[in-house]
Amino acid sequence: MKRFFIRGFFALLPLALTGVVVAFVLGFLWSNVGIPIGNAAKWGMARVAGWTPQEPEHAWFFEWGAPIFGFACALVLTLILGFLLATFVGRSIYGLFERVLKKIPLVGTIYPYARQFTEFFFSEEKKMDFKHAVAVPFPTHGMYSIGFVTGEGLRSLNDTLRKHMLCVYVPTSPTPFTGYVVYVPREDVVPLPVSVEEAMRIIITMGVVHPAHQLPGPADIPGSPPRPPHPPIPENLPGKL
Repeated sequence: MKRFFIRGFFALLPLALTGVVVAFVLGFLWSNVGIPIGNAAKWGMARVAGWTPQEPEHAWFFEWGAPIFGFACALVLTLILGFLLATFVGRSIYGLFERVLKKIPLVGTIYPYARQFTEFFFSEEKKMDFKHAVAVPFPTHGMYSIGFVTGEGLRSLNDTLRKHMLCVYVPTSPTPFTGYVVYVPREDVVPLPVSVEEAMRIIITMGVVHPAHQLPGPADIPGSPPRPPHPPIPENLPGKL
């Protein structure tokens, strides 16, 4: 009974996580875009057409019509924005908008890092840069966690420790949207022959699902010939910020 329950739980877990992400995105559009547009629609109809919530024939618009209209507009605007960003003119305009944002105090400090964070997880182009998964001794020596090399270490840290440090992002399980930034000596970083999708699958399923090519085999039995060592991390690190 317990085995079937656990199997069913992990079958539902990806659907639940997907639902959480979709609900968060839709909730964000509803609260931050749809509701303001709906309120503007209420104000416009009250000023232009003279509608009021007290009128029975117009009450529906003020109760649920305007919010739904605003949410529909939010979805349409999101699609239009995505379409524009796929064109050269749209990318140019968006680039100009970003340059203006970066000059605004406080906003210019936060926005670049927020964009790097979203691109790390959602951009197809960035996924190609961060395909190098590694294992690092975290949270303590003797225990290893899956992470992604995001860049070189701090110069002052390298000089103080007299070691070549690497910056590694260690996602938390089962929600990899949060995690830890750790600096690890290069010699302690173990490259993993898995893709970023396979590494994320391990993290999201809390280690239940592993790539088939990484399952233990006869070579892992004591007394068997040792496996060849993993190749070292290339000098040209993937995923530099």
